Amino acid sequence: MRIAPAHRIGIASVTLLASLVGCSDDTSTPAVDASVDATPTTDAPKVDAPSTDATPTADTTPTTDTPVTPVDRPPVGECGGIGPEVAAHVTAMSTMGWAAQNRSRSMMMHGCAGATRPQDCLAMVPEASDADIGANRSAITGAHLRVLYTGATRSGFWTRSSADGRFVGRGIHLRDLARAADVTMTGAMYDPAFFPDNSGYTYQPMGRMCPMSTLTTGEPTAVPLASACAGSSLGLYQHLGTSLDGADYWATSAGNAAWDDGGHMATLTETRRNEAWGATAQTSLTLMANTGSGFTAVGSRSLRTPFQGDAVISPSSRMLITRFVDAAGAYQGYVLNRLEATHTGSAIMASATEVARYCIQGAKPAFSYDERFVTYHHYAGGGPDADADARELGFTGEDDPAFAEYTTRGVSNIYILDLTTGVSRRVTNMGPGQYALYPHYRSDGWIYFIVRTLGTGREQVIASDAGFMMR
Repeated sequence: MRIAPAHRIGIASVTLLASLVGCSDDTSTPAVDASVDATPTTDAPKVDAPSTDATPTADTTPTTDTPVTPVDRPPVGECGGIGPEVAAHVTAMSTMGWAAQNRSRSMMMHGCAGATRPQDCLAMVPEASDADIGANRSAITGAHLRVLYTGATRSGFWTRSSADGRFVGRGIHLRDLARAADVTMTGAMYDPAFFPDNSGYTYQPMGRMCPMSTLTTGEPTAVPLASACAGSSLGLYQHLGTSLDGADYWATSAGNAAWDDGGHMATLTETRRNEAWGATAQTSLTLMANTGSGFTAVGSRSLRTPFQGDAVISPSSRMLITRFVDAAGAYQGYVLNRLEATHTGSAIMASATEVARYCIQGAKPAFSYDERFVTYHHYAGGGPDADADARELGFTGEDDPAFAEYTTRGVSNIYILDLTTGVSRRVTNMGPGQYALYPHYRSDGWIYFIVRTLGTGREQVIASDAGFMMR
C-alpha cells in the first residue's frame, strides 16, 4: 500500500436532514475485433479531445507479487483508521448483500457454463497475449487476464458492466458479450452504470434510466431515445445502488468530481478536479423507483461531504466511498462512510458517517458486490509520488534509467483494496504508455477493466480473477 504524504485532516461525521453465482448456459465466445481505427470517436468529451502518440516501445516492467503488511490501527479520522463497523458490515453483506442475493436467485453469469466455481468461469475466453496487451501483465502469480473483446474505436470516460457480466458499457458503446454484438445507445455520450440487481442501467447525458429488457428482448442493435428509457435530472458521474429489499433505487452523482478520461494522451498523475473540494463540497443523492417497465426519478438531495469528492455508493446503498484532499487540495486517499438514507415519498433523510480512512493514491473506486473490497486504478510516472510509484513498481526510484519511459509516457495499473484490513494489492503490470482503467466487479467477483494504449485506436476489455486470490 502506498502511503501519501503525512497531511492529515480531521473530517467530522456529516449528518444531513433533508426534504428530500449461478452458472450460465451462454457458451458463445466473444469475437476479437481485429480492425483498427486510429481516429477518435465523436464521443462528446468532458475534457480536451485525445491526441495520438508514438507507437509504444518494448516493455521493461519488472513484475512484483508482494502484498503490503497492514500497520497498527490509528483512530478513525486518521490515515489507516478502520472502525469496527467495517468488519460488521462486511460480515452482514456476506449473507445479505447483492452477491449473495444474486447467487440465491441463480443469476446466470456470463461465461460460466460448466463451471463449478465462479473462478472457473470464462475459461473459454483467451488469455492476454503479446498480440493485444502483452502476455506478462498480471502482477499476481496464478491470476488470469482474459480478453473479453477488442474495440476498434476509442471510448470516453469510464467502463462499467451489468451484474451478470454480459453487457459492457464503454463510453458511447455497449457490448453484448453473449452475442458478440454492439448495441447503439442513441444519445449516449458517457457514464454507463448498472443496478446491482440487474434490473436496469443509466447513462449520460440527460440521466437516461433504462430497464434491462431494452437489451435482453430480442436481439437489439440499438436502443432509441423513444423507448422505455426515461430522462431525469440525475447528474454526471452517477453510481447506482439498490436497497436490499429491492424497494429503493439510489444514485450518487458528483458535482465535486475529477473528470477522469486518462490514457488518450500521456497521463502521469491522478486527473485534476473540475472544481475545488473544500469545506462546502457536496454529493448528490437521488432516489428512483422501479415501475416494473422502467424507472422514474422520485427526488434528490445534496449531502455535504467536506474536502471529499468522486463519491461512489455501494451496491446495498449502505456505504459511500469518496476521495479526500488535504487543506492544500492535494489528493490523500479514500474515506469510507456509513450511508443511511430513508424517505417518506420524495422527502429524503440522509446521513454519512466516516468509518474508515485509507491513505492510498488512486481514482474511480468500485465496490465488490459483497462490499468487502474496492478496486481502483492509479496513474504513475510523474508528480510528487513518482519516486514512491517507481519503487512500488520494482524500480530503484524515479531516477532508475529503466523507469525513464514511464516519466514521459505514463502508466495506469489496477489495484484491489481490502476494506477490512487496509491492504492494497496491485493486479496488473502494465508497460509504459499502457493504461489499465475503470475496474469494476461483476456480481460473482470477476473484475472487468479496459486497457488503452498510446498511439492506437483500439481498446481491450479485460476480465481478471485476481480478486478470488485475496480471499
